Amino acid sequence: MTSRRAFVTGGMAMAALRPDIAAAAPTPPSGETGWLLMDAESGAVLDSRAIDTGFIPASTTKSVTALLTLSTLPPTTRFLTRIHATGPLRNGVLEGDLTLVGGGDPALDTGDLAQLAKALRAKGLRRVAGRFLVAAIDGPDEPVLNEQQPLQASYNPAIGGLCLNFNRVLLRWRRQGNRHRLAAIAHSDNRSVSARSVDFKASRSASAPRHRMDGDREIWTLPARDLHRDGERWMPIRNPASYAGAVFRSLCDEAGIVLPLAERTDNVPTDPPLALHRSDVVFALTTKMMKYSTNLTAEMLGIAAARRIGGIPRMIEDAAATSVDWLRREGGIDGPLTLANHSGLSSASRITPRQMADTLRLGYRRFGTGYIGMHTKGELRGNRNGLPPYRFWAKTGTMNYVRSLAGFLEVDGRRAIFVIFHMNARNRAALDAAYTPYDERRPPGSGRWLRRALDHENALLRGWLSAGLR
Repeated sequence: MTSRRAFVTGGMAMAALRPDIAAAAPTPPSGETGWLLMDAESGAVLDSRAIDTGFIPASTTKSVTALLTLSTLPPTTRFLTRIHATGPLRNGVLEGDLTLVGGGDPALDTGDLAQLAKALRAKGLRRVAGRFLVAAIDGPDEPVLNEQQPLQASYNPAIGGLCLNFNRVLLRWRRQGNRHRLAAIAHSDNRSVSARSVDFKASRSASAPRHRMDGDREIWTLPARDLHRDGERWMPIRNPASYAGAVFRSLCDEAGIVLPLAERTDNVPTDPPLALHRSDVVFALTTKMMKYSTNLTAEMLGIAAARRIGGIPRMIEDAAATSVDWLRREGGIDGPLTLANHSGLSSASRITPRQMADTLRLGYRRFGTGYIGMHTKGELRGNRNGLPPYRFWAKTGTMNYVRSLAGFLEVDGRRAIFVIFHMNARNRAALDAAYTPYDERRPPGSGRWLRRALDHENALLRGWLSAGLR
């Protein structure tokens, strides 16, 4: 644990970039900029600017989530998706109800459900005379991860205790003369089936995608002009329980098992399951979450960790608040700190360069190279002239008018932790105030702003490496 006082006095924290590095660094983009370079072993601050200013962390939040998950959940933890039956099974007929129960597996896919259907077939099940029910463990059940993000974005799906294919559906369209043939597919790497709970329609008059519910069915209306060529794209699911139930029913039908239409229930059976699927271990899930920056996985792992710490979070924000309390207790993190969620998909979160660096150092001290390796190994842009041999691992975060980079550097056996934050808070706040639900357009000037942020962070890293992290 590194206290605030030790962090400052032990390293003689500097208020601005060293003159030799500053001379070579391009001008940062408009807005606020902060950074910190810290010796990973001693915690000594080697270079810094605005280290106590709160910045939007974006997806670098996932580095916090990874630490929290590994610290609170045993690395071999698995999440269970179960099938329960009530009543006897006679001559292939279940004379009672069949219940599909989600246990918080963030990576459950169509292939996994197909294996469950196969297991039921092997047990002799051919028909369910009672009901087909869908249930999940208690916790957040929300139609979007963030209400301020585009509603048609696949990275902004619903969340619940039962999720399938990262709560996404594959929209595939084909042109047939002046008409479009649209298909909704519950797709995974090793199994695909029609998603019968989702309908897609093309409209000549629509100017943007629109979503509505018709009972348990999801209906997307899409602009025909956006479908001018054959193609496909991922779309978010808003009703994950119905989606999973409909997909499982189709898979059972293909396996020769007849199920009635799915019904939602809040009653989670406690008797031994008839069949179950075990997720990958939580260490592997966390590693993939960091590699692919999957927002839904980050939220579900954060919720599972918050549940282990204490209580049942009712909302994504509740789980994130539990994590902040944990960070203060376990990592000695102090000062204003706000995490709105565990994925970084929010402009409401604020963390300082000092707090992020402290978090990364706690992860390094607890899990060593295992934690470092969860960050993406990369290379700096430009030639290597003037650079010593180095290794570089980082997590990125990008939103309109937000760029974040945090991770680890290694030169000549010396390890350092770095955090670089760029943010134009005024422009970001203006975007949030003018939010419209289905607008995915990049605001004018944001691309140029991002390029300057990338150039500036690359120059900072090159300067630190050229100086041998000294």
